[in-house]
Amino acid sequence: MVYRGLIGWFLLTAAVVVFSCRKEPALPKEAATYGTTPINPKSIFPEKYGMPALPSDNPLTEEGVYLGRMLFYDPVLSIDSTISCASCHAQEHAFADPNRYSTGVFGLTTNRNAPPLYNLAYSRVFFWDARQKTLRELVLEPIQAHNEMALTLPLLKKRLSAIPRYQQWFRKAFGSEPDVFNMTLAMEQFLLTLVSKDAKFTKMWPGNFDLLTAQELDGLRLYNGLVDVNPLTGALSGGADCFHCHGSVFAQANNPNFGGIANNGLDAVITDKGFGGITGRSSDIGTFKTPSLLNVGLTAPYMHDGRFTTLDEVINHYSDQIKYASPNLNPQIKVHGPKQRLLSPSEKAALKAFLLTMSDTVFVNNPAYKNPFL
Repeated sequence: MVYRGLIGWFLLTAAVVVFSCRKEPALPKEAATYGTTPINPKSIFPEKYGMPALPSDNPLTEEGVYLGRMLFYDPVLSIDSTISCASCHAQEHAFADPNRYSTGVFGLTTNRNAPPLYNLAYSRVFFWDARQKTLRELVLEPIQAHNEMALTLPLLKKRLSAIPRYQQWFRKAFGSEPDVFNMTLAMEQFLLTLVSKDAKFTKMWPGNFDLLTAQELDGLRLYNGLVDVNPLTGALSGGADCFHCHGSVFAQANNPNFGGIANNGLDAVITDKGFGGITGRSSDIGTFKTPSLLNVGLTAPYMHDGRFTTLDEVINHYSDQIKYASPNLNPQIKVHGPKQRLLSPSEKAALKAFLLTMSDTVFVNNPAYKNPFL
């Protein structure tokens, strides 16, 4: 018992030392006065993307965004103050987790790969199983999940209310004392500002093809090309038909009713119901939100369960390994079966080269998104 007590004392002391060494964000000027600085959405969302449908009851402000940024990086949101949102969503990985499954409090793990966070203002549903429709609802789930942050909302409010920086920043951003609802609004504001827009792919869109190398152009043709079927042999050739599920400047099917939630033929026998586990409909079993391929070179591992560690494995799946017997297989994929596309080595290399043009190094180094405690 003495030994265990000493360990607990050591861990508590270490935590105090770590937190005492953190740089505290500056308290706002005139913190006792409620007054926000509006952010013009046009300064965040590029004309090429169009203006998203932003929440009318939560306008972007400098104070709200900065408060959300602090909360995103603060491990005080977890029961033992060891896990923050950024623990599973690292900026250098386009706010994804490089591990197959994320590790939460007490060493517990999740059972899905943490998806990247960017261009969320243009999404209509969230999580792999599309179970939430707003970012403010999204942020509450990992905070309360037993294997992630495991914190109750009453205790969260109590903690935030006891911290001077949050007392002042909540007052500045919302004219209120710290509370859970305004916390979700602040985090929603910060997440809305995570916009990836500076990849070569984005600058090329929709027709600046001179930016691409010859190999990348070949990959573009494959990505946007339809699959051809030889009428005599049934062999498949032509394009790789990626654009049906990963089209537009977002490289994503944003509409959940038209390709935005799909089964991509990973398994003949479904073990994770995905969206079907939310709706209870047999027609949704094994379907998941279609992710954006922007920054795909930075967000490994891939798929809802992180089963593929490299882009080569992903390309091999779509070329050679689709399970056409998978229930509820996406019709855009099923129409090509049961033959496999069987890309050649040079076609696979070209497609990979094109996918790598989607990496946005400006986004993953943007100081506006970095940890404010460092």
